[in-house]
Amino acid sequence: MANKDEMMALTTVLIHYGSFEPLWQQPGLIQAGPHIEEGPTAIQLRPVSIPALISKLSSRHWNGRGVLLHYTDPFIIRGVELKGVSHWPGPKILACGDLHHGPQPLETLTAYQTAEPHDAVLLTFNPYLLPQVRNALKVPVRCLAPTFFRYPSAKRSTQPKLQLLHVGSIGPHHPKRQEVVQTLLMQKTIPFHHTTTHTREEAAQLYADYALVLNIPLNQDLNHRCFEIMAAETPQIIFGNRNLTGDLQYLSNRPDILWTQSIEELERLVQYLFANQQILAGIKVDPAPYWNLQSLIKHALMP
Repeated sequence: MANKDEMMALTTVLIHYGSFEPLWQQPGLIQAGPHIEEGPTAIQLRPVSIPALISKLSSRHWNGRGVLLHYTDPFIIRGVELKGVSHWPGPKILACGDLHHGPQPLETLTAYQTAEPHDAVLLTFNPYLLPQVRNALKVPVRCLAPTFFRYPSAKRSTQPKLQLLHVGSIGPHHPKRQEVVQTLLMQKTIPFHHTTTHTREEAAQLYADYALVLNIPLNQDLNHRCFEIMAAETPQIIFGNRNLTGDLQYLSNRPDILWTQSIEELERLVQYLFANQQILAGIKVDPAPYWNLQSLIKHALMP
């Protein structure tokens, strides 16, 4: 049996900028960040720097060269950079989300990676942009969605509401989503319900209560919603091109993900499925393709 020091040597430290995420927790994982409260597998990191992290870990008798998994995005990078990455004694992976927010996001990521080099980069939800990011960076870049994320599960209703459900903001920062949702609400060609939620658990139960969910990705971002809906065992229609999944064929070919690129095509598809409820009810929804932490790290660091 491994001793305590050997166990700690296998630790992965996930730095992120939200609160502690119980669903993300896996064996061998420590979460650290400025908004995380101290706990057995949690470290409050202030200031946000690797020397500060090493000091905190040392105070807990951490010993070894674990993996650093740093989750950020261009918006966060412009506001809160993780400093001193080169001081980390083990492998360093930058997990990048929201690669479409704000001005020049790829340039922001490239400049940060140059200043604070990591050994590899993971795109959390942008497989379509993978070739572009690979061309910009000099380290291995992969998209292994949904990476370390996990989502609340819900049991699909045996008598779901026969409506197309959309959950999400349609504010001024989401013009395409706003256009689609408002058109469906105005035309009333199909049974359609739009709402927002406060928690992921609330959203999961809502998804499970409806027969079909509409997912409107923005700016080539596959998004969390894709996997949230899977975890609620509900089929979804993605309003977008199938190439959104890039090389992730295990997502683009799933029978529970249907694709449409126009309002008219969407309405015809929904009308067909609602008129043939046995077909809709027979669509099998497999769990999200979660990555084991060790497998995720191994694939991320491959040359």
